[in-house]
This record gives sequence, structure tokens and C-alpha cells, in this order.
Amino acid sequence: MIRAMASSDSRKEDERPGYARFIGLGFAFMLAIAIPAAVGYFVDSMLGTMPLFLLGGVVLGFAGGLYYVYRALQDLDTS
Repeated sequence: MIRAMASSDSRKEDERPGYARFIGLGFAFMLAIAIPAAVGYFVDSMLGTMPLFLLGGVVLGFAGGLYYVYRALQDLDTS
């Protein structure tokens, strides 16, 4: 029989293997730095202030990425 609905089991645990979670965290951390840095680069190229917004984007992205990884690891510890 084919199930039409998802399981009603409300586990917080992910079905992926342990290493896949950490690979996903690594990609999320990388993107959290790369996207604000790219936006900062384009703003700098439009305004002619080359390293200012790029460095700001890298710093903000790094801080945001660290916060995201910290929260994800806390959620992983509680489950």
C-alpha cells in the first residue's frame, strides 16, 4: 500500500546520516560569508570604495555564519 500522508511521528531527528548534517552546515557557513561579501563587492564597484563594503560583508557574513552554526549545533545536541 502507498502512503498518501507523511508519518505522524513527530521526531525532531533528521533521517540523514550524521556526516550529511555537517556537510550541510559547512555549505551554509560558506554561503553565509560568500553572499554578503559578493553584495559588498558589487556595492563597492558601484560606489568606487573598493574594500570597504566587501570587508563589511565578510565580517557580517562570518558573524552570521558562526551564529547559525552555533544554533544548529545546539539543536543537534538537544535531539
